[in-house]
Amino acid sequence: MILKKTNIRFPLVATLVTLLAIAALVKLGFWQLERAEQKRQLFADYEQQQLTNEAAQLSLLSSISPESHRFHYVAMTGEFVHQPVFFLDNQIEEGIVGYQVIALFQPKTTPEYYVPVNMGWLPAPATRQSLPEITLPRGQYDITGFLYFPSDNQFVNNLYETELAENRIRIQEFQPREVAEQLDLPLSDYTFLLKSPATIGWQRDWQPQVMPPEKHQGYALQWFSLAVACLVIFLFAVIKLNKQPKKEETR
Repeated sequence: MILKKTNIRFPLVATLVTLLAIAALVKLGFWQLERAEQKRQLFADYEQQQLTNEAAQLSLLSSISPESHRFHYVAMTGEFVHQPVFFLDNQIEEGIVGYQVIALFQPKTTPEYYVPVNMGWLPAPATRQSLPEITLPRGQYDITGFLYFPSDNQFVNNLYETELAENRIRIQEFQPREVAEQLDLPLSDYTFLLKSPATIGWQRDWQPQVMPPEKHQGYALQWFSLAVACLVIFLFAVIKLNKQPKKEETR
């Protein structure tokens, strides 16, 4: 079917498909720009907390939310629980594959739940059939660190595996709520990125583990470019369609 407006003919199906494609591509472009702005704010929050010298007592925070306490610098007192221990998989430092070790911490003021504490990175063993040998601190500790709220990753299907060793769990994505539900553990909704004391834990160089704003801007540019390309191709097709009858009439 052909639509006619004055002397210009538009193919109906191709026009509708092109308009829908352009609308979808433009929407994706603006969505990437929104994500870039969100990431800029996230990095700004992180940098602001890096300038904070005094940690707030976790027990004094009335309510904790990702919106108001992202990367908040806090302190708590308590003891590490020695089982289970989680090994966050596929963590790369200077080209070396390793794990981030997440242990459970029982705050003295709120013993009814555990706070997952990311204690840093260490290299992986030579074989996937084994996990790093570690020793967790014993006794009471005063620790400081940053509150971290992991974002949901719908592409991770196999959340964790326990067959390697009892209570030493290799995990692909540490989502506190899902881990709490699957293992029947009382966990906080956030994790704790350990900063001090420096005498415990492993290598630590915290920064937001997310795609930087520049990449989102690059993706936005790609989507907008595809939208322009669709429009240009469609216009060339319409021009060709409208020229064809004129050639036939001159014969």
